[in-house]
Parts: sequence; structure tokens; C-alpha cells
Amino acid sequence: MTTSQSPWQLSRSTTTGARGVVAAKTPDAVAAGLAMLERGGNAIDAAIATAFAAGVAEPWMNGVGGGGYLVAWLAKEQRSVAIEYPMRSPAGATAEMFPLASATRDASLFGWPATVDNANIVGHRAVAIPGTVDGLALALERYGTLSLAEVLAPAIDIAERGFEVTWHTTGMIARDIANLARFPATAAIYLDDAGRAPVTLYQQLPTVIRNPELAQTLRCIAEHGPRWFYESEIAETFASHLREHGGTHTAKDFRDYHACETTPRTVRYGDHDIHTVGGPSGGSTLAQMLRVADRATIRDLGHNAPEALHQLAQIGRRAYADRFSYFADPDHIDVPWDAFLSETYIDAMLAELSDGPAHKPQAGARDALGITHDLAPSVPEYMRDGSTTHLSVMDGDGNVVSITQTLLAAWGSRVVVPGTGVIFNNGMMWFDPEPGRPNSVAGSKVPLSNMAPLVVSAGSAAEAAIGSSGGRKIAFHNMQVAMNVIDHGLAMQAAIDAPVIDISTPLLVASSYLPSTTIETLRGLGHDVALRDPSRMTGDFASPTGVRIRNDGTIEGGADPWYYPATVGSL
Repeated sequence: MTTSQSPWQLSRSTTTGARGVVAAKTPDAVAAGLAMLERGGNAIDAAIATAFAAGVAEPWMNGVGGGGYLVAWLAKEQRSVAIEYPMRSPAGATAEMFPLASATRDASLFGWPATVDNANIVGHRAVAIPGTVDGLALALERYGTLSLAEVLAPAIDIAERGFEVTWHTTGMIARDIANLARFPATAAIYLDDAGRAPVTLYQQLPTVIRNPELAQTLRCIAEHGPRWFYESEIAETFASHLREHGGTHTAKDFRDYHACETTPRTVRYGDHDIHTVGGPSGGSTLAQMLRVADRATIRDLGHNAPEALHQLAQIGRRAYADRFSYFADPDHIDVPWDAFLSETYIDAMLAELSDGPAHKPQAGARDALGITHDLAPSVPEYMRDGSTTHLSVMDGDGNVVSITQTLLAAWGSRVVVPGTGVIFNNGMMWFDPEPGRPNSVAGSKVPLSNMAPLVVSAGSAAEAAIGSSGGRKIAFHNMQVAMNVIDHGLAMQAAIDAPVIDISTPLLVASSYLPSTTIETLRGLGHDVALRDPSRMTGDFASPTGVRIRNDGTIEGGADPWYYPATVGSL
């Protein structure tokens, strides 16, 4: 007797607007961006307001104590720009600063070797120098039209009046309550008076989380400018507190931090250009995968056909193998970025693809260019969901912004510096704690990160902005959403709703919403397939948002249906 069960189906209605669309992970953040558009601001203004507000309303994912990347399309100038504001290690960091606890892997986000006291994950030594304030302010100064005080106003208001506690908020606090409780300033903000996760029992009487000290910090940034955060007495407060608890941080580390504008990493895909970020970000891997996918036959095999997914998985495996073997901060190790995107290299990668059973990536493509070094690769065994947010904005003039920013792990280091309201990242966890690797710890070094915001353009206009949260799953997931839009003409919400696969672990993780025949075919082709049900909301796939211009000139947005607070708003 054959039995079956009806799966839980979940989607979002498509949201459209003529004057602008904002897609982000919380309603408060979306409202902040829409308020800037209503004031006459452009997509940059809206995105910066959304990003600052997200840092208050979604504090487990991002904030002024973190870092990120921004890619934008400037409609009038018909060009893309990138602002990089990643976290950076303090100058006093060393490769030996996190002694290994054992030969086992840790139970954290990246599956590195475990360290003594998990010091690279939780606590003061895990903190890297944050870039969010300087990066967002730089983008606003160069390409926005509103003042810093105007775009910060919604974030200040949220911090002052508080944001409502939902079941999702309670869950995010409860999952890490033991770590949050270790730090008094953190517990004072995010736990209730009994040291428990706050709960809203009745919608008409919502519990709220207020952070008046963060509101004051943001007011000072609005009044004195972004460099106040890095050069005033608050920077000394940050550094002193971290140093008192075992960190190597100095006021000079904060003073020396500067975000930068860079040339986006742009690759051709079909009739479109895809603009992302380069260097030790997920954008470099995204660009490499797109270059190979453009030359492969994936788009001709049908949407999510098993043969197409088979090719995608092979491409992802090879690009991620390069990532863990070679990618790192180019100021510390010579990384041949252009070689990895060269025709010779792409030809060699294409030659490794098989229509038959999958096999492990070989070194043949690298050998074709003589790419080598004497350092051992970082080979993490698995990963869990991360603490990252993404927002996508498009205005009625055709300006588009894609921002991904993070604290790294959920709640970052869990450290709030007393008197400031700022929760700090655990960016040191991005480094491989074993010495002698490309991505090992060093002073004043940018770690290998996963953020890969992208903008799609065709000719002289932008067509879409896409990005995700989700750690190592981001780049591969972003590629699938972009291909859904470009190759298969899906609306943005449909492109995000479509089931996906993930290859960021040794398993091929596949959505249980894919047809059983597809799963059986992939297993027959040699993939170790693990089914994951997205309705359980356990973060097995990345969590995207996106915006897109339609043929009739209206703008549509989409957001991950499985991330409860995610919202799309329009004018």
C-alpha cells in the first residue's frame, strides 16, 4: 500500500511598486528604507537607512559592530560601484592566538578545528574591528542625497522605542541564551529580568526590546560623523574593554580602519553582466562559478532538471575547492584572482565536468596555469547557518543596491561593550585557527568571508539585485536565484521560492520539494544526497531577498518564504 503526506507549502505574494521596492529581513528595516524613498531619497539613501535599521531590529544578524559589502548600480552614470567594509583582525593578532583544543572539529559555524575555550567564537578575543559604520557612511557620502542624520533617524527610533518580540525573536535568543547570559551588558538588553528569553504572549500587549545606549551611540554618529565611532573616546572604550578581557585590540586598530570603494567584480553571463565583490569574499567564488556555468549547457537542460543540477554541483565543488585552497586577503598572500577567471582556467574546469558519475575535484585546472603554493588548504567538514542579513533596493529611477552585512555567527561574539549598546562581531572565527594556511590568523588581515551581494544589468540598465544570508551557502544559492531570473524568466518571488541544492558541505543537500525522480537521478550520478525540508526552518539553505524590474517598468521584490520576519515593501 502506497502512502503519502501533503507537504506544507509556503510562499509570499509578489510585491510591486513604481517608485521603489525594499526587500529585507525585518518589517522595521523595510519601513526605514521606504521612509527615505518617500522623502525623495534614492536607492542608496533607502539602502543605508535599511541597513542601519536592520542592525537594531535584527541584532542577532548584523549591526554597527559588524561588517559587510555593498554593490550598487548608478542609473544616471550607467555603471556599478562597490563599497567594501569587511571586519579586519586587530594588528596584534597572531596565527597562534587560538590554541587548538583537540583534533576534533568544533560545533560552530565553520567546522574548523576546535580551539581552547572556543575563544575564536565566543568572547572578547573573537572580535574583529568592525566596518559597518564607515562603509555605510562612505556609500551615503558618495552616492546618496540625504544626510547621515536623516538615514540614521529610523534606527535611532527603533533603538529608543524598542522592537517587538515575536516567536522568532524568542527563538533566536533562547537558542544561545547560555552564551548571552555570560556577558552582563548583553544580558541586560536581550534577556528579561529573570534571565530568560523574553516572550510576547498577547499581540495587543507586545514585549519590546529597547536599547537606549545604542540609540545614544547612533545619535553621536549622526551628529559627529562616522569617524567619531573610530577616533573618539568611544573607540578607546571599545578597545579598553576588549583588551581587559584578553583581546589585543587598541584604539589605533579602530583609528586605522577605513572602508573603501572598489571596482566591482563583473562577469558576463548570457546577455547580462553580473556585478559582485571580489577579494576574499564570496563574490570571487560566485564570479568563478558563473563564468563556468555560462560556458556549460545548464541553461539548455531545463529548470532544476537533474542533469542541470548535476552540472551545477560539479561546478560548485570545484570553485569551493579553489576557495579553501587559495583564497585569502591579497595583502597577506598572493592570490591570482584574474587567473581563476581566465579563459584557460575556465576551459580546464569545463573539461573536468562529467555527464556521468560525479568525481572529486582534481588539480588539473590549477595545473593548467601552474597555480600552486606551499600552504595546506583549509578543508572544513561542515557548516551551520550564520548571522548575516541581506537587503535589496531599487528606486523608480533605476538605481539598485544590494547589501550583505553580518556579525558572523548568531549574536557575533555575544559581547556588548558596557555603556555603548553595541554588540560586537566574532569575525576572528572566519580565520582558520590552524597556522600555515592561506586563511590563517594574522594581524590587520581581512578574513575569508562568504558575503556575495550582486546586481544584474543588461546594456545600460540594471535589472535586478540579489543576495542572501547563510554563511558558505550564500554564493551557490545566489547563483541559482540569478539563473532562475536570467535563464528561466522567473519573477523574483518565484525565483526565490524555487527549490535549490547546496554543495558547501561534503553532502549534496537538496530541498525536499524537488521531485523524487530528480533526487534518485542525482544519487545515481554519484552524489551523496541529503534531503532537507525548508519548512522546518533550520537554515539548511541560504536565505535570499531580491528586487527586479519588470517589462512594464514596475519593480517587484521577493524574500525568503521560510524566514519569518522577511518583508518586501513598495511605493
